[in-house]
Amino acid sequence: MAPKRTLADDLEDDFALDNDYVSGSEDVQAVVDAPEPVKASKKRTSETPAKADNLNKRTKTVATTDKPSGKGTTASKFTVPSEANDQADTWNKYMKKAHPGITDLELADKLMLPQHIYTTTPAPSDSYLEDLAKTAVSTGKSKNKVMHGAPQVLVISSSALRVIDLVKRLRPVSKRGVLKLFSRHIKISDQIKSLKTTAVDIAVGTPNRILKLLTEDALKVNRLRLVVIDCWQDDKMRVVIDMDDTRKDLFSIWQDVLLPASANPDYGFKFRLV
Repeated sequence: MAPKRTLADDLEDDFALDNDYVSGSEDVQAVVDAPEPVKASKKRTSETPAKADNLNKRTKTVATTDKPSGKGTTASKFTVPSEANDQADTWNKYMKKAHPGITDLELADKLMLPQHIYTTTPAPSDSYLEDLAKTAVSTGKSKNKVMHGAPQVLVISSSALRVIDLVKRLRPVSKRGVLKLFSRHIKISDQIKSLKTTAVDIAVGTPNRILKLLTEDALKVNRLRLVVIDCWQDDKMRVVIDMDDTRKDLFSIWQDVLLPASANPDYGFKFRLV
């Protein structure tokens, strides 16, 4: 009876061929298709070495096939630099990566500089984000007293689920509610109405929704003191500044809204990668 063959439809959705397996497919095929030695009682003694030799070939082939290729596909852990110069360089590196066609001359006018970075001396801890937000909320002052839709702290993260987690963490920091700004199950028209009537100190959201609300002038920056870029990595080791779904909107927030606003002497916000 012919051996049962595995069809393409029987494979798992996430099945992927190992590079070494593919490169050694000819050797594997030779082992699979090789006929078994003919068994005969009269030639048992003479065929024993042949069987042993065949077994050695099988073992050698399997060992070669299973050998790790050394070409890992898992992304490495993203390390957030602590110094202002390094944070600015990291931001600019990923901004250029998001716009591969941009020239150095064009990029020069869009660069984040060390003076844009919030400097802090305490070593990062589990409550580092909360401590940053608490400092910005308690010391934030602005000539413009309008608070509707004008947070003092804006946290930008990669996904709605991550936003929800951060909102829970930041609620104790302010007496006012913490706004969730993402598109999942929330219409932008409802968020615009809410921002027009809601006094807020902290807002947390995803790049696309934040960019749209800034463009609609529903989310204001006149009271902004701190912009936090949440560099949390998801299960696939992706970070907001280097994800295809988020990075272009993220850098557009900087280039089109926050960078021009930073030139206004009435505004005094800083950035921090966390």
